[in-house]
Amino acid sequence: MKRPFQIAALAAAAFSAAMVSGGALAQANEIRIGIMMPLSGPAARSGQETLEAAKLAYDIVNGSHDIPLPFAKTRGIPSKNGAKIRLIIEDHGGRPERGAAIAERMITQDKVHILQGAFHSAVAAPASQVAEKYGIPFVTGGSESPALTERGFKTFFSVTPTANDIARDFFTFIQDMAREKNVKLRTLGVIHVNDNWGSSLAQASERMYRQYGFEKLTTISYGAQVSDLRSEVLKLKSDTPDVLLQASFDSDAILAVRSYQALAFTPKAILAMGASFATPDFIKALGKNADYAFSHTKFDAALIQKRKAAGDVSRMFEQRTGKAIWDAPAREFTASMTIADALQRARSLAPKDIVAALRETNIDGADTISPYKGVKFNEQGQNILATGLITQIQSGQHYPVWPKELAVKEYVFPAPAWDKR
Repeated sequence: MKRPFQIAALAAAAFSAAMVSGGALAQANEIRIGIMMPLSGPAARSGQETLEAAKLAYDIVNGSHDIPLPFAKTRGIPSKNGAKIRLIIEDHGGRPERGAAIAERMITQDKVHILQGAFHSAVAAPASQVAEKYGIPFVTGGSESPALTERGFKTFFSVTPTANDIARDFFTFIQDMAREKNVKLRTLGVIHVNDNWGSSLAQASERMYRQYGFEKLTTISYGAQVSDLRSEVLKLKSDTPDVLLQASFDSDAILAVRSYQALAFTPKAILAMGASFATPDFIKALGKNADYAFSHTKFDAALIQKRKAAGDVSRMFEQRTGKAIWDAPAREFTASMTIADALQRARSLAPKDIVAALRETNIDGADTISPYKGVKFNEQGQNILATGLITQIQSGQHYPVWPKELAVKEYVFPAPAWDKR
């Protein structure tokens, strides 16, 4: 009698063999990529715009466009006889259990060659576990939890910086600001959505805050469907942190800042992990109260002068969405072009060959629209060349302020009180 793990192994082997046998047909016909994004729920707007960036990337690969990007001027994947990429798209709504079910269905029924997503780290975790079971590659451009690449998986690849990278950049920048402005900073606060993405910022801060000179740390978490943050903000206010780090989704980021203003909680600086604070809707909803917030981001209009294709891609994205490209869409665009690069180099469309090609990825930063130094994965599947920049909102617009070589404006620190804006 076979044990359960033997049955699972045999099933995965049989599935892999079926994918290999179907590889020749798929190569001549289409390459199927399953994308899962939050098209509903608290991060719906970000998810929708991030999906549009992935769709744009694959439209560029499938068509012919006179822009300075790999695969733009050819049609399809050249080494696979011009095979076109077909997207299979599903909404996970920010629910981890739905992500796992989508992954299972996409792999076993839709026969996808690659899975991509999922914006939420809490969804990427179970979905990529299903992918690992079947040996199918899973690539994320926006799920930042460092735990995702610390599980020993062979098929998971993260193109984006992790929360550990972001926290390191935050602390380095804070230290630089305090030194330059001669401001003593002793206390730190962290407020975050209570999932593995938000918690990863708190965990990184707990490891780092003392070595960067902070004497006290306050951490506050809240549920993903929160409708009132008054008690959390009052707790922060009572502890009076000099600096606040934040990990929030679209609607709760706006709710949080409105609560800070209403309750007169004014830290010297608020620094947010990309996503919600970087969206155009954040500024639109908050007006002048959005000013002086910092975001760790992976795209800004200033990069149009630094990356030769960024202007073209930003213009094409705006034609599709009515908005300039921003952090999360730019990251998923970069992940999509990374997938195209791996497909071009893969010996076949068999899962093991695509995984092998991903492991050998070595893309120069100049061939992306991101501030990354490039794309190159370590043994854990983490892009070791992923970097970011910090922007500050001033007069309703994001400006890069760090690192200095990418800065276009001087930062404002400390932030003025709410009634002085």
